[in-house]
Amino acid sequence: MRKLLTVTAVAVSLALTSGVALASSCPKIIKEGRDAAATMKADDPKVKAAVAKLDEAQKLHDGGKHADSMAKANEALADLGVKKQ
Repeated sequence: MRKLLTVTAVAVSLALTSGVALASSCPKIIKEGRDAAATMKADDPKVKAAVAKLDEAQKLHDGGKHADSMAKANEALADLGVKKQ
Protein backbone atom coordinates (compact mmCIF):
# COMPACT_ATOMS: atom_id res chain seq x y z
CA MET A 1 0.00 0.00 0.00
CA ARG A 2 2.82 2.39 0.87
CA LYS A 3 4.54 1.70 -2.45
CA LEU A 4 1.29 2.45 -4.33
CA LEU A 5 0.95 5.79 -2.54
CA THR A 6 4.55 6.68 -3.35
CA VAL A 7 4.13 5.81 -7.03
CA THR A 8 0.90 7.79 -7.19
CA ALA A 9 2.52 10.82 -5.53
CA VAL A 10 5.41 10.73 -8.00
CA ALA A 11 3.05 10.42 -10.98
CA VAL A 12 0.95 13.36 -9.82
CA SER A 13 4.07 15.47 -9.23
CA LEU A 14 5.38 14.74 -12.71
CA ALA A 15 2.02 15.52 -14.29
CA LEU A 16 1.80 18.86 -12.52
CA THR A 17 5.36 19.96 -13.24
CA SER A 18 5.22 19.01 -16.91
CA GLY A 19 2.10 21.17 -17.34
CA VAL A 20 3.91 24.10 -15.77
CA ALA A 21 6.88 23.56 -18.06
CA LEU A 22 4.64 23.59 -21.12
CA ALA A 23 2.75 26.62 -19.87
CA SER A 24 5.92 28.66 -19.57
CA SER A 25 7.21 27.53 -22.98
CA CYS A 26 4.16 28.59 -24.99
CA PRO A 27 4.70 32.37 -24.73
CA LYS A 28 8.38 32.02 -25.58
CA ILE A 29 7.66 30.11 -28.79
CA ILE A 30 4.76 32.39 -29.74
CA LYS A 31 7.00 35.46 -29.25
CA GLU A 32 9.73 33.85 -31.34
CA GLY A 33 7.22 33.36 -34.15
CA ARG A 34 5.88 36.91 -33.89
CA ASP A 35 9.41 38.32 -33.93
CA ALA A 36 10.23 36.31 -37.04
CA ALA A 37 7.00 37.36 -38.76
CA ALA A 38 7.75 41.01 -37.98
CA THR A 39 10.89 40.81 -40.13
CA MET A 40 8.93 39.46 -43.13
CA LYS A 41 6.44 40.99 -45.53
CA ALA A 42 3.15 41.30 -43.65
CA ASP A 43 1.08 40.88 -46.81
CA ASP A 44 2.67 37.55 -47.71
CA PRO A 45 -0.03 34.84 -47.50
CA LYS A 46 2.37 32.45 -45.71
CA VAL A 47 3.15 35.07 -43.08
CA LYS A 48 -0.55 35.89 -42.63
CA ALA A 49 -1.35 32.19 -42.16
CA ALA A 50 1.49 31.76 -39.68
CA VAL A 51 0.36 34.81 -37.67
CA ALA A 52 -3.17 33.36 -37.58
CA LYS A 53 -1.70 30.13 -36.19
CA LEU A 54 0.21 32.12 -33.58
CA ASP A 55 -3.02 33.89 -32.60
CA GLU A 56 -4.71 30.50 -32.24
CA ALA A 57 -1.75 29.21 -30.20
CA GLN A 58 -2.15 32.18 -27.85
CA LYS A 59 -5.86 31.44 -27.41
CA LEU A 60 -5.09 27.79 -26.68
CA HIS A 61 -2.45 28.83 -24.15
CA ASP A 62 -4.87 31.22 -22.48
CA GLY A 63 -7.41 28.39 -22.32
CA GLY A 64 -4.93 26.09 -20.57
CA LYS A 65 -4.40 23.77 -23.56
CA HIS A 66 -0.64 24.04 -23.51
CA ALA A 67 0.26 20.95 -25.53
CA ASP A 68 -2.09 22.08 -28.33
CA SER A 69 -0.70 25.61 -28.07
CA MET A 70 2.87 24.37 -28.42
CA ALA A 71 1.94 22.24 -31.43
CA LYS A 72 0.22 25.16 -33.18
CA ALA A 73 3.05 27.59 -32.39
CA ASN A 74 5.67 25.13 -33.67
CA GLU A 75 3.60 24.65 -36.82
CA ALA A 76 3.66 28.43 -37.35
CA LEU A 77 7.43 28.51 -36.81
CA ALA A 78 7.86 25.81 -39.42
CA ASP A 79 5.67 27.76 -41.87
CA LEU A 80 7.88 30.82 -41.30
CA GLY A 81 11.03 28.75 -41.81
CA VAL A 82 12.27 29.30 -38.26
CA LYS A 83 14.48 26.50 -37.02
CA LYS A 84 13.73 25.13 -33.56
CA GLN A 85 16.47 25.56 -31.02
